[in-house]
Amino acid sequence: MYNKKHELLRDKQQDLNMQLEDHTNADHSYHIQVTTVLNLSRKIREIFESSEIQEKRQILNYILQNPTVNGKKLEFTMAKPFNLVLELANCPTWLPRQDSNLRPIAYIYPKIT
Repeated sequence: MYNKKHELLRDKQQDLNMQLEDHTNADHSYHIQVTTVLNLSRKIREIFESSEIQEKRQILNYILQNPTVNGKKLEFTMAKPFNLVLELANCPTWLPRQDSNLRPIAYIYPKIT
């Protein structure tokens, strides 16, 4: 009975180790993809401006979804994951040059009488 239980637990441990390895590999792949998207998002303007017309078309096909021309106006939606980068860039909750603690100075440094 002990040997059967030991074998079951060892099989379970091997299964968990394989799952852990799969999750670790997926996590590593996710980080690589996020880094690639962010780097591309940062440099896309430079790349686009220095590209030939055919390359520009490929870039637009890669980052835009359903582009249409309505009169003189281009309408499109950003392809995933570039839409998330755009949303984060326009996020109003970020306070870039201001302390997040907006208490008045008098509250922080009360007058000594």
